[in-house]
Amino acid sequence: MGIGTFYQQFPDKSDLMRFLMDDEHQYRVSTFDALAAKPDGDLASEVSRVLAGSDPALLRAMIEGCETDGRLRDFGRDLRKETHERLVAALARARESRRIRHPALDAKTASWAMLLMGDAAIDPALSDDVRKVIDTLAFAGSDDMEPARA
Repeated sequence: MGIGTFYQQFPDKSDLMRFLMDDEHQYRVSTFDALAAKPDGDLASEVSRVLAGSDPALLRAMIEGCETDGRLRDFGRDLRKETHERLVAALARARESRRIRHPALDAKTASWAMLLMGDAAIDPALSDDVRKVIDTLAFAGSDDMEPARA
């Protein structure tokens, strides 16, 4: 692609970043939509992998871009709401297929917590810890939980 064509498609950095953010968003929601089709798989690993982003450096750039650009922040907020809604639906389907009758957290709360965990887990060294937390947030039932000690 020629440089002129590139700039015609993306007149400024904000337009390019919105395109990349939407592409990452589509990757996430399509994966979340397919979660219930994998009832025997390690869903926590799949969710944590998706939340880590297809490219951690790009994810960091997106977060930083939203911090400095109001239009990107608004665009990202709208994408985040849809991601949350799709993850809530995926959790509900996955819990139903796994017959989790009394989850420790409702799907909405678990989804928000998992999205925040994904934001915090840009460091690949933390991926196993994030997977464990996501597994507890999303798929532990109240019968599985032991009281936590402070």
